[in-house]
Amino acid sequence: MAKNEDPNMMRLLESMEKHGQKEAGEKFSNENPIEESADVNGKFEWAKKTCAFLEENFDNDTVKAIRMDCACGPQYEWIQSVKDAYDASTDPADFVEKTNALELGYWLEFDGTSYFLMYPQCYCDFVNQVEDTLTKTWCYCTLGYSKRMFEYVLGKEVEVELIKSVKLGDKECRIKITEKA
Repeated sequence: MAKNEDPNMMRLLESMEKHGQKEAGEKFSNENPIEESADVNGKFEWAKKTCAFLEENFDNDTVKAIRMDCACGPQYEWIQSVKDAYDASTDPADFVEKTNALELGYWLEFDGTSYFLMYPQCYCDFVNQVEDTLTKTWCYCTLGYSKRMFEYVLGKEVEVELIKSVKLGDKECRIKITEKA
């Protein structure tokens, strides 16, 4: 694998191009390659550089849009099982119960207006083996993941908000998912 063919780098470059930042993405990629031999600390350092670069060069809305589009997954089998639970549910509480029974490594809650998707740990295999924290910028990708999954499951547009993140020092990751009006 060439050093800039890492899937994380490729998703970042594709997202930056999508958001009109192709030149900046190429410059960052050339100056900050992910080495094929990078260990967990090297990958974590690259993640920190990515956050710093985005935060120094773009406004928060652009940073959020770029990182949301960098999201990996979700795996089709997982979202299909959640969609099946939703389709078989009689109401949001039933959907939450059916989804939580799937034991997919996360759980749902519903407050009457919004769903809350929660992870007990960071599942990002690029940074989760290092105990240190990152800025919110890195975790915006989980919003893209959650948005993609819930728009498929609910069949509607949703808004997503990062409430808590293990990589921000919280005890869990918590994402608020609200159907768009």
